[in-house]
Order: sequence, then C-alpha cells, then structure tokens
Amino acid sequence: MESPSDEKNIITEPLLSTSPKAKGGLRTIPFILASEAFERLASHGLLPNMILYLTREYGMESARGANTLFFWSAATNFMPILGAFLADSYVGRYRMIGFGCIVSLLVLFIL
Repeated sequence: MESPSDEKNIITEPLLSTSPKAKGGLRTIPFILASEAFERLASHGLLPNMILYLTREYGMESARGANTLFFWSAATNFMPILGAFLADSYVGRYRMIGFGCIVSLLVLFIL
C-alpha cells in the first residue's frame, strides 16, 4: 500500500492535452497571400491570350469574345462565395484553400 508521502510525489498528467495544437494564424498568411497573388497573376495574364484564341480559333467576333470573357471573369469572381460555403459547412478553411490551389494549378496546366 502506498503511503501519503508517495501520493504527493506522483505526478499526474491529464489524459488529454488542454492546450490544442495551434493551427493557422500568422504561419498560414504568407501561403494564402502568395496563392492569391499567383492566381490573380495567372488569370489576368490568361485573359489577353483567351481573347486572341476566341477570335482566331473559334472565329468569334471581338465583341462576343469580350462578352464571353466578361461573363467568365464574373463567374470566377463569385466562386469564392461557393468556396466559403463549402469551407464553413463541410471541408474546413485550410483544406478548402489547399483544394482550391490544387484545382487552380491543374486548370492552368491544362490551359
């Protein structure tokens, strides 16, 4: 049997850590900013090439090609709303950012 002095010497550790592992914060800001900057650079660099492609290869008139690219740009600018809904409801913000980066990179390689 243990004596009362032995009980004082026993170190009790909690079964679960009370301080959760830090996620996000300042560590992820450079990744998110770089991802957004490169995505914007790629999409704005793609638009002049796409108007030439639409007018030469598809034979579209300039006005119709410009309207097509306008609607494409408008649709892609509203996609963050869908991404925010999916991130908040199902996936999580950092997984959604990573998934979006991978999809964006794959699409740029395909184009």
